[in-house]
Order: sequence, then structure tokens, then C-alpha cells
Amino acid sequence: MIKVGTNAAATCHCGSIQLNIFLPKRLDRIIRCTCSMCSKAKGVGMLCVPIKDVSVSDSSNSMKKYFFNKTHSPHFFCDVCGIHTHHKSRATPNKFCINVSCINGFEFKNFKNKIIEFDGKNHPKDQK
Repeated sequence: MIKVGTNAAATCHCGSIQLNIFLPKRLDRIIRCTCSMCSKAKGVGMLCVPIKDVSVSDSSNSMKKYFFNKTHSPHFFCDVCGIHTHHKSRATPNKFCINVSCINGFEFKNFKNKIIEFDGKNHPKDQK
């Protein structure tokens, strides 16, 4: 079980990409985005935290970047196991959004009432 207000570890499936995340004292929401990338890559959702609160280690140089739509928000995944671990938020560029399924000890059942949907199909930064 993850504890808020502490550091948490997150990894891709094979463990090549490791993240250390300082979790806020209160988890108000887990975002479930509807964009084509998120709806396919992260079925459960993501937790967005300040970039300064995340350190990333790539022990086997397996982390790759993928850009889609606009080139402002790199999505990071492991080229060994294929897991999307995190991305830089386009809506709030000072944050990384972490795939909650990668957080060690994360139990979806404990956060069902915290999930909010973000309409990524109609992202506000795409509006003219």
C-alpha cells in the first residue's frame, strides 16, 4: 500500500526504468485521460506531481521518448517491456504524470473515489 506524504517507488514491468516519487500529503485525484495515447497505454490512470518531486533512473538505457500530436509533452516508455511509465504534462508543464499502475504497492480499489476523467480527446491546448 502506498503512503501519502512519503517517497514511493515506481518501475516499468522489467524494472529497467525506476522512479522515486515524493507523493503529496493528500491524493485528491487520479486522472484518467481520454486521449488516444492515455486510453490505450494507461487504462487505470495517472498521478501528476511536480517534476522536482520525481527522480528517474534508467539502468539499462531502455527509456525511450514518444511524442504525439504536439511535440510539447514527451511520453516515456521502456523499450524492453513496453510499459509507459510517465510523461510530461502538457496541461501543466511543470509536472510529470506517473502511470499509477507502475507505483509499487498501488491498489486501485483504495482510490476508486479519487478518479476523475480528463477530456484529452478535446485537450484545451488543441483549441484554436
